[in-house]
Amino acid sequence: MKNIIGISILFCLIAGNALGALTDADIDKIRLIVNEEISKEIKPLKADITTLKTDVATLKMDGAIRQTEITNLKENVNSGFSNIQKQFDNIQKQFDNIQKQFDRQNNIIIACIGIPFAILAMGATVWGTLTHKRGRKEHTLEQRIETLTQEIETLKRQRIVNP
Repeated sequence: MKNIIGISILFCLIAGNALGALTDADIDKIRLIVNEEISKEIKPLKADITTLKTDVATLKMDGAIRQTEITNLKENVNSGFSNIQKQFDNIQKQFDNIQKQFDRQNNIIIACIGIPFAILAMGATVWGTLTHKRGRKEHTLEQRIETLTQEIETLKRQRIVNP
């Protein structure tokens, strides 16, 4: 029972404080305390916000700088590729010129070899034609000589037979 009375007194004490009314001065004091606590908490937050704002601004500037650097690099790469392409085109032209020179030299070499062979072939053809004509003439002359020889022999025989 002592416990019940002790608990009852405790509840009465607590309930008595709960029924107390706040005055305007108490509310002002509470406001001041709350404002001080809030201002204590807000000052570092404001400082953090300003540093974050400056950090974001520097990041934006760095991003813009990086973007211009990337754009410049792209332009440099593209111009480098175009320069390389021009150099390859120049090299290709040089190879074409060298190929033309080799073709000319080959034609000259073929002409230097072919012309004497053509002359020799023509000479051989002319020589062959002349010797063939001479051979034909000799053959016809031999045939005539043989026919004449035969005629002479027949005439000799006729003379021997008819003196």
